[in-house]
Formats: sequence, structure tokens, C-alpha cells
Amino acid sequence: MKKSILILLTLLIMHGSIAQRIAVMGALDEEIAILKEEMGKYKTQERGGIDFYLGKLKGKKIVLLKAGVGKVNSSYSTAVLMENYHPEALIFTGVAGGLAPDALPGDLVIGEKLVQYDYGQVDSLGFHVSPFRHPFDAQGEELFISGDSALISTSLEVAKAQTFLPISGREPRVFSGVIATGDLFVSSDEKAKWLYEEFGALATEMEGAAIGHICRTLGVPFVIIRSCSDNANNHARVNFNQFVGPASVNSAKIVLGILESMQ
Repeated sequence: MKKSILILLTLLIMHGSIAQRIAVMGALDEEIAILKEEMGKYKTQERGGIDFYLGKLKGKKIVLLKAGVGKVNSSYSTAVLMENYHPEALIFTGVAGGLAPDALPGDLVIGEKLVQYDYGQVDSLGFHVSPFRHPFDAQGEELFISGDSALISTSLEVAKAQTFLPISGREPRVFSGVIATGDLFVSSDEKAKWLYEEFGALATEMEGAAIGHICRTLGVPFVIIRSCSDNANNHARVNFNQFVGPASVNSAKIVLGILESMQ
């Protein structure tokens, strides 16, 4: 009997089922590169076609992964992550398009709420964003998904004490508020203005609300941290290519600060 329990525990540990870790995700290689480097030694495990990097950051056990771009890729990656590693919390780090009128490339946004702006219906009057349903509750509908209040608070405190890489000769500012998620790389003055006016969104990206929806469903605390590589306007593609590197570094700095602050 004791031998059977020991074997079971060994198998659970090997498969990550009881090894509580903090999950850290980014959509792109650039977004997780600095964290991978900071880990130094790590173990790579392949699960469902995804590479998971297991090690320590700031003394905390983490599992690091690249989620892939877009809601489908990030949802799949999150599902595989949850099934295999059962993280106690999830931190997403990466770049986004800034939407606030006074935001500039380099500014950071901590996601208090996330909205899936391309989920809805089309009728004779055009497209209408709809609340989406909890998968296990037909009556539960919501337009916004809230991040974990404790992680958001910690992120903001860490950001205040952080020294960021200057971008375009200026120190990045830190905002908190709504982040808009959709399967679109927004490079349009008109679309950026609509996202800001319709939802009060301060940034737009392609993964956050999908990841948040899964975390909320499974009861896993999460926070989405975004560093603006562009302003989601007509020049977004040029700015993205120019600033994705330093913007990714600045977002990763907040992740490191969060991990260091955890007990």
C-alpha cells in the first residue's frame, strides 16, 4: 500500500500535478527571452507540442512558456499548461498597442479588466460586441473579465519602484485599466479610436481576455502586463518592429519584481 502511494506521488510530481508553480507566459519569443535568460538553469518539457521551461526566478518555482499569437493559440497553450502543471497563479507579459490619447510607445498597462472586442453579432446595423458566457453556466454572461486584485496591486507597486529602459528618449509611464483583446493586429487610427471610446481600453492585444477567461473559469489568479510597442495607429507596424525588443524587456521587469515580492 505504502509503495503504491509512493509510486503515485512520484508520477504526480513528474507530471507537475502537485508541483505548485507560478506560470509566466508571453506570446512571442522576444517576450519571454529575458526571463528565460534570467532563469539560468532550467528544465525543458514538451507537452502537447509546447515547450515548457521549468526553473526558478527570484527564488520562486516557475513554469515559463510561449503561448503563441492570437486567442486560439493562447487558449490552447493555457489549457495544456493548466492540465499539466496546475499553477497557483499566472502572469502574462508582452507588448501591445497603446490606445489612450496621451500614451506613447514604451508606456505600460496593467490589465484591471479585459474585454473580447471581436466577439458578437452582425446585423443590418453592423457589428455589435456581445457578452460571452461562462462555459458551465448558461445564465452567466459578462463583457469584462477582471484580473486578480492582489496581483494588480503588486504589479503597480513594483512598477512604481522600477527603473525602465527609456524608449524614444523618455521614461515609460504606467497605466492600469481595460485591455481590449481580439484576433487582429490593429494598425488603424479609426479602430484604435473606437476601442478607446467604446470600452475605455488603454491597450489592445491578441491574447489576454482568452487567457483570463480560462483562468477565471478554473479559479487561477492572473494578471496581464503589457508594454506598448506602438499606438495601434496607421504607423503601428513600423513602431512595433522598432520597439518590440525594449518594450518586452520593460514588461519582463515587472514580472521579475512581482516574483521577488511574493512570499
